[in-house]
Amino acid sequence: MRAHRPTERMVREWMEMSAVVLTPGANTGIAAGGPVRLAVGWDPKSLPGMEVDASAFMVGADGKVPDDRHFVFYGAQASPEGSVRFRPDAATGAESDTQAFDVALSQVPATIDAIDVCVTIHEGQARGQSFDSLKGVFARLIDPSSGQELARFDLPVSGMTETAITLVRLYRRNGQWKMRAVGQGFAGGLAALATHLGVEIDAPEPAPAPSPTPKPTSAPEPAPDTKPVSLKKVTLTKTGATSRITLDKRGSGIIRVTATWIDNGDKSSNNDDLDLRAGLRMPDGSMQWLAASHPGDLTTMPYARHLGDVRTATKDAPGTEIIEVDAGISHKVGGPVAMVFSVYSAVSNGAVSIASLKPVMSVEHGDKIVTCAYDFPDGAQAKGVYTYVIGTVLIDGDDLDVRLSGLTSPPRSENTPWIEGDGRSLTVTFDGPAVFKKGRTLFARMMSSGTKKYANV
Repeated sequence: MRAHRPTERMVREWMEMSAVVLTPGANTGIAAGGPVRLAVGWDPKSLPGMEVDASAFMVGADGKVPDDRHFVFYGAQASPEGSVRFRPDAATGAESDTQAFDVALSQVPATIDAIDVCVTIHEGQARGQSFDSLKGVFARLIDPSSGQELARFDLPVSGMTETAITLVRLYRRNGQWKMRAVGQGFAGGLAALATHLGVEIDAPEPAPAPSPTPKPTSAPEPAPDTKPVSLKKVTLTKTGATSRITLDKRGSGIIRVTATWIDNGDKSSNNDDLDLRAGLRMPDGSMQWLAASHPGDLTTMPYARHLGDVRTATKDAPGTEIIEVDAGISHKVGGPVAMVFSVYSAVSNGAVSIASLKPVMSVEHGDKIVTCAYDFPDGAQAKGVYTYVIGTVLIDGDDLDVRLSGLTSPPRSENTPWIEGDGRSLTVTFDGPAVFKKGRTLFARMMSSGTKKYANV
């Protein structure tokens, strides 16, 4: 009898049948501790007026994150060393999967004992929403090389009044990684969950007790503005679009600027090396340069630092580079600070279109996140463009304004973006001096025109 090749559906069904199905509290080992993808989904994937998101908390032996950088989610899409990366589109090939995390288990720092993967409803309490509105929530452990489902946990959510859930935990026991089904709910939403796991959340001040309102003798004064308490996510997609973040506690904390990009599918691993770079204009008109080659410093001028170079991006691990800025920078330098953020592809990368790598930038402070997601035009003409300006940031006292740019350098120009103006109005030009990874070399000087110079290069 002639043998028949198995269909794609048969293979998928066999892979699903071979997966370990977990019940709450059960666990399973992860072979060899290699890279895995943890996909998360909910049914239905979308409901009008409801926003659901996944997040991952990398915790130590005390069950707490070492610092807020080990909280990985839509606004901070990679851990400091890159072992955990967030995928907003899942990219597993399964229609049911909504979001995912790529975890390189062998690269997880020894100080991290576990990774808690959670699901939260944005502003669930304020909107009267809970997981009872959904039919189910699940997590799937997947081998990213084969797409095989290794383990699965389906959490029944009928009757759940909570707005945050610790769904599963990846943990290390005697040198071996395992996955445990948790399913623990938190009524306080993301704030309660984050506080439980050691992420600092600024609590709102209690409102004063109401007092009787006297009969007005004249027109009442307008009510003072109040700051939003819940998470705020804004996505800018059009050139010139802006959004403001109010910095809390006189600029305390860190502003985190994250650039991400993906593999363009051209089967070449040599041209996916983008560099996140920034120019900072100080109140005295001087410009500071930030890049992996010029990392800066958070405690002294320029009160910002680049966290390091990432050289590749694949479909399984998008490229991510991060710049952190002291939220009090405007107070420390005595005036407004303007910043221009760009991604750059060196000539040595070959004729690659940066637009094909889909660069995106997010600006995060506390619970507020603004994402610049401009769809740069692609095509043959884009392959000679080395620098794309994703967005600009202006910090003036306790106000932070983000603007989507979409500006690109002239073809085959190594000039860097330069900020003109008085600091309160941003004008970006492409006549800044060329700067390369090894610093301001003789070649860079030869390619630069004019007298413009960075103070730290």
